[in-house]
Amino acid sequence: MTHQIQLGLVTDVVPLEDIASGWDFFEIPNAVHILPMHSEHIWRENRDRYRATGVPTPVASHYISGDNPLFGFGTEASGPSYDRDQQLFWASRSFRRMAEAGVKVAGVWGGFFRADNGYSTAKAWDDAVSFCNIIADEADKYGIQIALEPNADPATLFPSYAEGLAFAKSVRRDSVKMMVDLNYFLKLGESFDVVRNEPEYCLHVQMAGEGNGHSQPNVGPRTAAYDELFQLLKDIGYHGTVSVAAPWLSSTGADPIDYAYETTVTLEYMRALRDKFFG
Repeated sequence: MTHQIQLGLVTDVVPLEDIASGWDFFEIPNAVHILPMHSEHIWRENRDRYRATGVPTPVASHYISGDNPLFGFGTEASGPSYDRDQQLFWASRSFRRMAEAGVKVAGVWGGFFRADNGYSTAKAWDDAVSFCNIIADEADKYGIQIALEPNADPATLFPSYAEGLAFAKSVRRDSVKMMVDLNYFLKLGESFDVVRNEPEYCLHVQMAGEGNGHSQPNVGPRTAAYDELFQLLKDIGYHGTVSVAAPWLSSTGADPIDYAYETTVTLEYMRALRDKFFG
């Protein structure tokens, strides 16, 4: 049975072999498993590991690495670390590899769009437009769309969805649109009406929320927020992907985390939520 809403899991920290069966798709982390700095040999090994699961990977996230020591390389979409030549190399390899993995939507986190530490805001905006044109050029070669993900950080160029939407429009590239991440809507108290008013810009949805310090959907479930988001998706006739992107917790006290169990109960929760609104 094909559902109107496809349910996926972000695989940044969860080992593929420990994920419960039944997810419609995996959201593959670009800067972890499609890392351009990896050799073609390592990339083919990663690609084939995903293929062996039989689970499609139509969505990618973690496009570049930023200053996060987990990923390294200091790549940024704007600010003093923006390096056009570096981004040209990164985009060329990333999008070709994403196409090989079957990616249709590439998520780009808003935290990569910096405008702080005395760096000229005007120059940062120029960097950001240049960056988006680089990735749009590569995306267009493979029929991939780009989903910008505002992250509620005031030190970035577009903290809110409304600001990100205005920026996406200003870039004037058909492939550059938006991602809805519940976490950041909750942080800012932003109304979902901004999505409702222009639903064609919503390419992908992530389920998260840090109001309780963490949030995977089966732990301290944020029922009201989840219901509001899924009601919005129903109202706008959304046909697309919804992924769980959570800092994982052990709901049983198991140490280390029993990912097979946690991803099973999370999937059950998400299926029940989907059934409640989409039947």
